[in-house]
Amino acid sequence: MIRKYIKTLFFILTLLFFNVGSKYPAMSETTNKSSLESYNEMLESEVKNETERYIKMYQEIYERSLIQQIEFESELIIPDRIDFKYVEYTYNLSQEIGISPRIMFRLMFKESSFHYDVTSKAGAKGLMQLMPATRETYYKKLRVDTLNLDRYQQDIYIGAYYVKELQEFWRSRGNSEKNLMKLSLAAYNAGPNNVMKYKGVPPYKETQDFVNFILKPHSNPVFYTNILRKSAQPSKNIS
Repeated sequence: MIRKYIKTLFFILTLLFFNVGSKYPAMSETTNKSSLESYNEMLESEVKNETERYIKMYQEIYERSLIQQIEFESELIIPDRIDFKYVEYTYNLSQEIGISPRIMFRLMFKESSFHYDVTSKAGAKGLMQLMPATRETYYKKLRVDTLNLDRYQQDIYIGAYYVKELQEFWRSRGNSEKNLMKLSLAAYNAGPNNVMKYKGVPPYKETQDFVNFILKPHSNPVFYTNILRKSAQPSKNIS
């Protein structure tokens, strides 16, 4: 995907070069040095401005496209309050570790509704609602201090790898591949001990609703109506 975008940007910049060149034809040999320098400065400024404009336009198209893709996959509206860098990071990380973007974003929504600093009554914090002890344990275990991540990226990273480790835990205990994510999400919400105690999803309404929401198949026509309306809204002009 990245190579595709790089090729597109290179093509745009190539067109831009020829477009700017047509605005400012080559100077004749009789042109004095001062005029030539002025011409070069004007050409350089024009190229810089046009390049910045095209890069900004390309970035906005890329962001809008990725968010729309995630919204369709997860059947959620990604709110403007969450910085795109965290949306992109979550999407890329989910693909890297083999957890579907749909599950990752529905998990984040169910935990925090995409609020950075929300704290639960039990003391869980952040986008992934990590308990302080869990965060500290996995921060050390995953050597998060060696990664170039900010606080919110760290929380996403730890939360994702915690789910991944829970999957491996249930797999090692002989559970079927079909049930791994269900057990992992139940353990994420209620704790592994409660899942072992009840030999499955605990009979807690909160946990059952949590698991059912995240694993719900694509089946929400109202959402698709809303997302199509959102997509139909005119985008801001780039000047």
